[in-house]
Amino acid sequence: MTRNYITYQGEKVAFSVVRKKVKNVNLRIRPDSTVVVSAPDSVPYESIQQLVSNKASWIIKSIAQFDEKRSNNGRLEYITGEIIPYLGSPYPLKVVEVKEREEVIFDCDEFFLFVKDENNFSLKEKLFYNWYKNQAGMLFQRSMDKMHPLVAGAGIERPSITVRTMKTRWGSCSWKRQKITLNSELVKTPLECIDYVLLHELIHFKHHKHDAKFYSYFTDLMPDWKERKHMLKTFTANFSQY
Repeated sequence: MTRNYITYQGEKVAFSVVRKKVKNVNLRIRPDSTVVVSAPDSVPYESIQQLVSNKASWIIKSIAQFDEKRSNNGRLEYITGEIIPYLGSPYPLKVVEVKEREEVIFDCDEFFLFVKDENNFSLKEKLFYNWYKNQAGMLFQRSMDKMHPLVAGAGIERPSITVRTMKTRWGSCSWKRQKITLNSELVKTPLECIDYVLLHELIHFKHHKHDAKFYSYFTDLMPDWKERKHMLKTFTANFSQY
């Protein structure tokens, strides 16, 4: 990808453009602080450049927070103004003290955390953990709806999905139990990465090993799987399976 630049208040903002068959223009800041804009061929470069310029202040702030999180081992504090990752993009958090219902709400471009005591870190962490896990269950099933038809012709039956938090694996599969286990942390990565991991596991029902047949079949079904693999690696260096 070619690296492009705009200047905002004397500071350079670098970004890359990826042309894809998508309906809308999407701007993402990856955890390694790189900025990537996905856009269809019909959108002129000047429009993309203007989008980056309009969001330059937010981009600079988000990158600074990502850098701070990396120096702090990525630990979230769940305080107002903090950046929360979801589906490959960063969103600001607003913490609101309430007297009754405690919950997490995602409203388009912002997270809201409603709690009785905003100083109760363990509760805030639990609320977000549950929210991520619930979202994971829904998003993983949607991904299965898209990915399973690709392998159904090979006689692979639709397996069940279990959601867990894992430290070193994005996913795993059990052929005997007809089950795939996916890491709830995947909801912090782009949808393309979720589809990549799920299809990876589905193919293991036909080809158990990571051999030439496995990757040949993978390429037939998802020609850009290497690009998705690279995208996934930017979210953590600790996951070695993929």
